[in-house]
Amino acid sequence: MSFQRGPTYNSVSEVKGPSGFYKIVTSMGPIVVYIDQDYDGGGWVLALSNREYTGGMNNLKYDDAINNYNYRTGGSGQNSSNIVVTSDRTIKTLGISGVNSWLGLKFWSELTGRKSDNKIHVTQFVSNSPVTLNATSSHNKRSSWTSTGFNPNYGFNSVGNISNQVGGSTPGMYSHASSGNSLTTYDNDQDTNGGNCSTYYNNNPWWYSSCWTGNYFAGGGYQDRPYWVSSGGDNHAYGAVYIK
Repeated sequence: MSFQRGPTYNSVSEVKGPSGFYKIVTSMGPIVVYIDQDYDGGGWVLALSNREYTGGMNNLKYDDAINNYNYRTGGSGQNSSNIVVTSDRTIKTLGISGVNSWLGLKFWSELTGRKSDNKIHVTQFVSNSPVTLNATSSHNKRSSWTSTGFNPNYGFNSVGNISNQVGGSTPGMYSHASSGNSLTTYDNDQDTNGGNCSTYYNNNPWWYSSCWTGNYFAGGGYQDRPYWVSSGGDNHAYGAVYIK
């Protein structure tokens, strides 16, 4: 994915402007990311997000899940035909309320580690509508945790420091991350199930075991909404994961 318009920054720490979309230089070329400058010192990069009934990141290939910043758009009911967005200008026009996102996992360490412990700091939340990380009063649930990065199969390393800030329950994403589950996509099965868990849930990627709890993308025989924990009724209209 290549973006050509607008100013370019060499790192997230160079960005001094307000919250918004910025073009950041990476080892794999420039990518456009949303940066929340108003939450906890600023510099928080949107890594994952999903809006209800839009298909999540279905049919996302393993290579793209690792090596690209992937944006999808499409209205309610378009859960099998959402559109890949490749225009810097289009993303900025749509805003966070108009796209689902998946930051390639190769970028997570490159764009983070700016705190004194050099860890990836993760803050995730769910809400009733697409809102920013700083819109804390609109979060139904919010938790934070840390990781030192990924193993060769893109499972999280050294996960810990869970803090359940709103809602009082530990997110399923943390449970799967702390178990070291590898990333599974519809074209690369790395879960512990006899089949491919991604194919059960509308070809959406996740850190499946057999199969999931708290999948932000879900689908298939379950609600096409972000889940916080388990695969029951704890699903929401919007979910997002930010990293720093």
